[in-house]
Amino acid sequence: MKITIIGAGKVGFETAKRLCEEGHDILVVDKDESKLARVDEQLDVMILRGNGATAQVLRHPHVVDSELLLAVTDSDEVNIIAGMTGKKLGIKKSIVRVRDPHYAMDSSFSREDLGLDLIINPELAAAREIVRMLTMALPVHTEPFGQGKVQMADITVDEGMVLFVNKRIKDLDMPPSCLIVAISRRGDMIVPGGMDFILPGDTLYILGLPSSIDTLVSKVKKRRQKRIHTVIILGGGRLAYYLADKLCSLGMSVKVIEQNYARCQELAERLPNALILNGDGTDVDLLKREGIEETDGFVAVTGLDEENLLISLLAKQMGAKMVVAKVSRASYAPIVESLGVDAAVSPRLITASEIVRFIQGGRLLSLFMLLNGKAEVVELIVPAASRVVGKPLAKCGLPKNVIVGAILREDRAIIPEGTEKILAEDRIVVFALGHTLNTIEKLFDAGGK
Repeated sequence: MKITIIGAGKVGFETAKRLCEEGHDILVVDKDESKLARVDEQLDVMILRGNGATAQVLRHPHVVDSELLLAVTDSDEVNIIAGMTGKKLGIKKSIVRVRDPHYAMDSSFSREDLGLDLIINPELAAAREIVRMLTMALPVHTEPFGQGKVQMADITVDEGMVLFVNKRIKDLDMPPSCLIVAISRRGDMIVPGGMDFILPGDTLYILGLPSSIDTLVSKVKKRRQKRIHTVIILGGGRLAYYLADKLCSLGMSVKVIEQNYARCQELAERLPNALILNGDGTDVDLLKREGIEETDGFVAVTGLDEENLLISLLAKQMGAKMVVAKVSRASYAPIVESLGVDAAVSPRLITASEIVRFIQGGRLLSLFMLLNGKAEVVELIVPAASRVVGKPLAKCGLPKNVIVGAILREDRAIIPEGTEKILAEDRIVVFALGHTLNTIEKLFDAGGK
């Protein structure tokens, strides 16, 4: 597919990289020469310098010839104008990034009214994910698939987890309908075999039925004694606003710590049910005064990954029950796993997943990228004409490092073995290392080779 991406910032670069790896023909547009130079040096894409909201740029032959326009500059207005103008000039589909809460909360502001195909809001999506993490019953990060019939849990192994530590996978006493699909070890992802040992510090990614995941987690982790009532949020940006607003609507007691006084005044006006504190969230005395030892949840969402990780670790050591950090850089994923932070959220990866899922469309139901971007979990429907229909999994010719972790058939969820056959219209959950989406789709699609 020919795709034009307007905006070469963090999201634009990450999305261009991902779509380029998927084999799409990419043109990146930006006014900033330095950003374009970085794109040109690191990615195999075309570049064009200019204002992506102007007719001059949008009428460029390469742009007009695109099947999709993606506008992800730092300006919501530029993105909206580019998306609307591109559609009027004949580009089939347009996706725009809009982050301002004024737009997000305006019921009259919708993609249908603007003639756009998709509006993405990374901070709002990340806030929803954090709320889900804070309110779910299990004390580990889980991701639902198949309308909740299957879950993927990640568990970091420590010396005290006798169920796992220093044991071969084939020797584990696991509940039925659970499958270890991957191990993250010192920053590398491994698709394990039965003879592989589990080591302290490994993070296990386990697919299974919710009841089985629940049973497994209860064996290795203590359950939370109570639901979350109090949350401290470090940082007062857009993500903090969306998060605080949603948590307040759930009846939670929310404190937001922000250094910028003017921003504190704005938040106080817009979040009447939250306590807004003007101060330095890295100040240990301030955290103690605000009850960090007793707080149920602590969320660090400043603009600095390093600050989020360090303060999250400090909050955990000081007694916060559940700690979540916002992380943008994929290279920090191994640090997150080893520090003991309960969960991390990357708005950039959430956005990239949403864009890729929209582009693929059709039978791709969901796409979840793991934090370090080295693996993904895909949920799709197998068409009747696929060559794998009627074949046992062991004979489907799955590529190396690709595992079918679950099959959803009618009202049943199956954690399959190699003898399980794939049937037409099965919903399958596939775990894969690297960016192999095209390979997976070709394998399970009609006429796949």
